[in-house]
Amino acid sequence: MNMRIMDSEEYEASKKLWLECFDDDSREFTDWYYSARTKPDYALGFFLDGCKTPIAMLHMLPMNMRFGKRAESICFVSGVCTKPEYRGRGICGKLFEKAFDIMKKRGFAATVLQPFDTAFYERFGYRVFIKQKRIKLSVGRLNKLVRTHDDSFGTPDIPKADFLVKLYNESMRGYSGYSIRDREYFIGFIDEYSMKDAELVISPNGCCAGYAEGADGKTFHATELFFMPSSDYASLLPKGYEEYIFPLPVCFKGGFDSDANIEDFSMIRPINEDFCFADASLYGFDRY
Repeated sequence: MNMRIMDSEEYEASKKLWLECFDDDSREFTDWYYSARTKPDYALGFFLDGCKTPIAMLHMLPMNMRFGKRAESICFVSGVCTKPEYRGRGICGKLFEKAFDIMKKRGFAATVLQPFDTAFYERFGYRVFIKQKRIKLSVGRLNKLVRTHDDSFGTPDIPKADFLVKLYNESMRGYSGYSIRDREYFIGFIDEYSMKDAELVISPNGCCAGYAEGADGKTFHATELFFMPSSDYASLLPKGYEEYIFPLPVCFKGGFDSDANIEDFSMIRPINEDFCFADASLYGFDRY
């Protein structure tokens, strides 16, 4: 058995492991993610001798994040998975040990991830630094508080990706612990939410993006929601659904607090021993 950064053949073969372990992801989304967000040099695989398809892997995506006034080079870990029959053998721990060495050589200050189980990642030195509110409510409950839906792009003279950069930067003012996004990022963002079952609402007031879920497709799950201060953010939720799930920062007050659960959103582990940060309690809905 051995661990290595994947070559192009292994990278393409690893989609099979992704689809096996993340069975909620469509082939369309997986192909998009592999072409737009990650690449072979970011993919660390655990291989049986003589095999080109990994039995476990993780992806190390470079990004920049803002902590107060500082911009830091951060490694976002995604796609952590092991084939079911090989779980419980310590393979994931070996992958992380190798990954941390690679991250240090590549000059990252810290690594972040979004956990499915915080206790699992605490074993590898990660700790929670952002929590978020997760709101879940019926369309009836929503309509009692929101009378209109802001579902049209209101600035056609500005290309959407450029407008989203401006909108995102304005909406992040005063927050900490969030990713720094550019035009290229939002070009991919628009492509992602042009897929089947996806919804993208862009207006001068904010942006909402997510997916239709459930057997009947009547639940809308917002994976992105950022908006201008004092705007009616709930008006960005698209029409036509029976149930809505969406995130808000823990510090955000108003409207739906009685419908909220507080959840762990992001975990961090320093790579550079000089890296330090304050808990980013002011932010909690950036998807990276």
